[in-house]
Amino acid sequence: MALEDSIMPHKRSQLGLQKRFIRGIIFRNTCHDRLACEVVSMLSRHDLLGMLNFDGLNVSLIPEVERGEVLVDSRGGGSFQKMR
Repeated sequence: MALEDSIMPHKRSQLGLQKRFIRGIIFRNTCHDRLACEVVSMLSRHDLLGMLNFDGLNVSLIPEVERGEVLVDSRGGGSFQKMR
């Protein structure tokens, strides 16, 4: 049995990997307001498109975010939170 046979293949789809990568960039460039319990975006969609200029990128995966937009808050009303 060769080493290549014992390694498990990567099971995530390319679209899933791109989504996680884009969300990671968005959340690494945020401001955490501890008083209001909010996570605020410091990037816009245009900034993200400038950072992600590589072939094979599915542009439809980049969300419509604006600079100063509340992504997550304690009341569940952020743009990256599911509405109940």
